[in-house]
Amino acid sequence: MNLTYLKYVVEVARVRSITKAAQNLYMGQPNLSKAIRELERELGITIFRRTSKGVIPTPQGEEFLGYAQGILSQLDELESLYKPRTGDSLSLRVAVPRAAYAAEALARFLQAQRTAGRIDIQFQETEPAAAVRLVSGGEADFGVVRYQQSQRGYFEGLIAQAGLKSELMGEFRLMILLAADHPLAGNASIDYRALAGCLEIVHGDYQTPSLSFHKIRRGAELDSHLKRIAVYDRGSQYDLLRAVPGSYLWTAPVPEEVLVRNGLVQRPCSLSDAVNAEVLIMPGQGQLSPQAEQLADEFRRAVRKWEDEKNGS
Repeated sequence: MNLTYLKYVVEVARVRSITKAAQNLYMGQPNLSKAIRELERELGITIFRRTSKGVIPTPQGEEFLGYAQGILSQLDELESLYKPRTGDSLSLRVAVPRAAYAAEALARFLQAQRTAGRIDIQFQETEPAAAVRLVSGGEADFGVVRYQQSQRGYFEGLIAQAGLKSELMGEFRLMILLAADHPLAGNASIDYRALAGCLEIVHGDYQTPSLSFHKIRRGAELDSHLKRIAVYDRGSQYDLLRAVPGSYLWTAPVPEEVLVRNGLVQRPCSLSDAVNAEVLIMPGQGQLSPQAEQLADEFRRAVRKWEDEKNGS
């Protein structure tokens, strides 16, 4: 069956006129009539019947046209998914840890893409091993993994085994994130023992680099029962920090504008001595597209800002 013939009969049904349809299709009316007769002969049905008000589908023709429209719609969708993108299209897939700086970097990137006619971005917050799988499998253009320096050998091996390139963007120590009205918010640094009995918020489906609670308890001699709630998105953690008195969260450095916007503060903790790495991962062969490189640059700048703020510059 000729797909072009399907387009012909769908257009005839739309305008209810062979003559008008021929004009819209930039073809002669006799040729269109011939194409319809050939299709009807191939199918063994009559698709249209002529009336004083033009041509209308027969009951069998109505049924056939429903299928034809569905096929053409799926064909259009298939072409839109896989045809080459034009210069004003933006399509990116990235895999990153749950990090406020990453979302802010994406926002700055998008603000510079106002001329893009089509935008299709998949911004997936996920754990390090999953980010490696997504990038190595071609499901992400690039990714960011976060791990403690004690885990460096494992992750460097995992990244190399996947055939990916890596770039250390920066290092940091975890901070304590608190509501601005938290009783400990006024402290320049927080002794972990002061958090005894407070509710800790953690991500239930994502293990960020964190202090071993066993080591924390041994070092801080905490006797209180552990209180912990697991959340599954970054937005709800901010809501809980503000709403639940005394709650806190271990976190990578959070941009100042995010802290102000959400009524939060971040403070160092004397026991947070584990150094964490923020590492950009990319396909081992070839370079990033210009758009992907531009977004990666926003991530690099955001992480460098940690160092500037830490050094007071």
